[in-house]
Amino acid sequence: MSIVVRRTGQEVRAAGSKASRHAVDVVLGHLGEIGPAVASLRRESSRLAEWGEELARVRRRGGTVFAAGSDGSSHEAQRFTSELAAHDPGGGSGFKAIYIPKGADGAAASISAQLSDQVRRGDIVVLLAAKGITEDLRDAAAAAKAGGARVWALTGHESKDLADSVNEAICINTDPPHAEEAHLVAVLALCECFDDALKNIKPE
Repeated sequence: MSIVVRRTGQEVRAAGSKASRHAVDVVLGHLGEIGPAVASLRRESSRLAEWGEELARVRRRGGTVFAAGSDGSSHEAQRFTSELAAHDPGGGSGFKAIYIPKGADGAAASISAQLSDQVRRGDIVVLLAAKGITEDLRDAAAAAKAGGARVWALTGHESKDLADSVNEAICINTDPPHAEEAHLVAVLALCECFDDALKNIKPE
């Protein structure tokens, strides 16, 4: 019998209450599967650190960082820009972190079209694709490069060919769900590196 003890308004399960063995196995299985994805990130730790420092330099120049993603990866792209903006101390630098959503219809609403209208020389564009590559992402990379921006990508096993369209890429060589989780870890780490680098990089 499961006993629930109320403590300061919260419900706490008594020590005798246990999850089913199957549920525990599901959790352990998931943690085991995410291991290789995290290992891929460890191997790319130097590159992530370099990217974080470059983001800080862009901020010091008053530039802009854009992020976009395909399918579910668009959520990580949006999280990245919101976290990056939250880590920015402000101070009138003119720095912006902008999430580019895929439009509902028409070429005018495409990621590539939006980037063509907004990107400037010296900006950074980060493209995320855990599941697959859309032509719009390839076109977005081309549009960003044409505008003078540097383009980075976070990919998975099924989307690693996106690396051919960008300046630099980190591939998490695993299935889409775990690649997507690793991408979230990567963008949060990037924001931490950005925050740390801002303390040491002087305005240009």
